[in-house]
Amino acid sequence: MLKRIFLLLVLMVVLAVLGCSSDSSSPETPEQPFEPTPPVNPQPSGERLFGITVSESSNGFSADFEVAQEAGIQVAELSLAWDAVEVGEGIYEDPNGLLEATAFYAANGISVVLGFAVINTVERTTPDHLDAYDWNAPELIDAFNDMADWVFAQLPADLNVVGVAVGNEVNFVLEGTEWGQYGEFFQETSAHLHTIDPGLKVGVKTTVINGLFGPEGNLIKALNEHTDVVMLNYYLQDQQFQVRPPIMVHNDFASIASDFHYREIWMTEVGYQSGSEHCLSSEDLQASFYHELFTAWDTHKDFTSLLLVDWLHDASAEQLAQWEEYYGSSDPAFLEYLGTLGLRTHDGQDKNAWIQLKAETGPRGWVEVFPATE
Repeated sequence: MLKRIFLLLVLMVVLAVLGCSSDSSSPETPEQPFEPTPPVNPQPSGERLFGITVSESSNGFSADFEVAQEAGIQVAELSLAWDAVEVGEGIYEDPNGLLEATAFYAANGISVVLGFAVINTVERTTPDHLDAYDWNAPELIDAFNDMADWVFAQLPADLNVVGVAVGNEVNFVLEGTEWGQYGEFFQETSAHLHTIDPGLKVGVKTTVINGLFGPEGNLIKALNEHTDVVMLNYYLQDQQFQVRPPIMVHNDFASIASDFHYREIWMTEVGYQSGSEHCLSSEDLQASFYHELFTAWDTHKDFTSLLLVDWLHDASAEQLAQWEEYYGSSDPAFLEYLGTLGLRTHDGQDKNAWIQLKAETGPRGWVEVFPATE
């Protein structure tokens, strides 16, 4: 009997100890803040131009622009679909006030790459009355030149337009004989743009992955025989939108330089998503990409003179819904790729990539040129 009572008391003590252990909240190990990888032998920015597409967060553009200045941005892209400017034959309007808003860039010392998205990734954007014309038709060329004249006339006199892209990711739309026709269209319109400003650098935006490194690589090279600079959009991923190892940026940059015989190259879009579910990425991988990117840029700085990062903030659900409709794709990997390219979250929180990027631009001198607004 005494033995049974003793065992019962022991059991009660054990249960009491276990209960205390489960009820008391043991302090959790605090999450360590992200430590960026310091750049090794960072090269001075020199005359290289650096920018970020200031996609808006929930905080609004003004606050977002101030954040972007913390990384020392010097250049932004202004993209215009042709049919958004020419809304009727010879009738032009400023789409959503974009042209008027360039006064903000001029006032803040930001240069602009002007993108005439006559082709925009998945579609031709010519106005309805021009849709039936081939790209090399004189009527189409003259209409573009008239539209370009009107656009430049709306820009502030003190705005520095460093270059013009005639078409965005045209390799996804052009087929067969259209490549040659578009080449003629580009030569004629480029010549006209040089009459507006002889110092403009005019090119055509094409992609690296599924473009230059794909079956149409030779067509892209041929088209660029007539450009002032080679303009490329670069996202380090495979055809399923799954990220490739960040270290591969070095081989890719070397291949790009060799493909174009070390001509002047503008990386007009560069990005790396952080989405993990479908794209197999993470914030750490995204941050690592930006470390390798700037290291590769240093290596190829003599001919890679401009780099634009896409983009500052992750996309909102509403924006993703619009893109899903525009691109005609509900592929979850594609949408995750688009939605998580931001250096920061949509609600304005820093991702590791933003911390890493600032660790890259500061030592190279960009932040000294454009200090953060206080």
